[in-house]
Amino acid sequence: MEQDFREIVITGATGGLGSDVIAQLQRFAPASELGVSVRAPSKVAALSTAGIRVRRGDFNEPTSLDHAFEGARRVLLISTRTPANVARFQEQRNAIDAAMRCGVEHIFYTSIVQRPGSLFAVAAGHHATEGYLASSGAGYTVLRNGQYIENLPTFLGPSAQTGDLALPQDGPTAWVSRIDLAEGIARLLLKDTPLPESVVLTGPDALDFKAIADIASRALGRTITRRFISGDRFFAELTERGLPPPLAQSLATGFASRAAGELAVIDPTLQALLGRPLRRLADVLPELLARSSSAAPAGARVAS
Repeated sequence: MEQDFREIVITGATGGLGSDVIAQLQRFAPASELGVSVRAPSKVAALSTAGIRVRRGDFNEPTSLDHAFEGARRVLLISTRTPANVARFQEQRNAIDAAMRCGVEHIFYTSIVQRPGSLFAVAAGHHATEGYLASSGAGYTVLRNGQYIENLPTFLGPSAQTGDLALPQDGPTAWVSRIDLAEGIARLLLKDTPLPESVVLTGPDALDFKAIADIASRALGRTITRRFISGDRFFAELTERGLPPPLAQSLATGFASRAAGELAVIDPTLQALLGRPLRRLADVLPELLARSSSAAPAGARVAS
């Protein structure tokens, strides 16, 4: 049987970043060169209709990945949401091994800005994956993605109504628009020039939650007051709301990471890739709040 070649295959295309990257790739490349690997192909039927190859791929079923990655020259491996570091690494190792078996020339992996020794609970799973990629013999690029502006309404939670934003101590964070990030990743996926082994992709401003509360206050026309609570109390509140402890720990230690200055870096790479100014938090957050009459409870669902 003749092999079905696809230049680029994207994993996790039903998620926020994956779907945004596919949308950006459709602007720049023909559908016949694109493919997606998803656990539930029925959720992306529209992509198949548009001419993009849709195949089932599950990081816990390596043989499914062999089929999903068949004929790909480049694969974007979007990190899983599994909170346990060992399980996350095993899933992503399965995907790297499958890409290698399929002869993929270059693997792109979505990682985090934080470096080894980070206070962020899920950092070790990312760093183990980076290390495995580096030792695999594959061509690779680690995408050290900043935190999404689009996640902020989740953190703001009921403060839009109560005016009380009670979160742990944080520090400046170079929040990035997921749309800008997706466009930058799409452009990297299509580059013909030599690719770096890692890039830092962050937003143009490093702001803490006091500054974010002020922006939200102006957008909503009511005062939101930033108040500090302990990380332990935040963790307890999240678990009381029904979040699994590993996810609650991830969210709580994310604040410790920000407070330690681990996310304050502003890198010019993404703006250079796009060739235009990046979206700023002060412009994007009001749009997000306007689209939501009530924000979700803090920590309800945050990508990492």
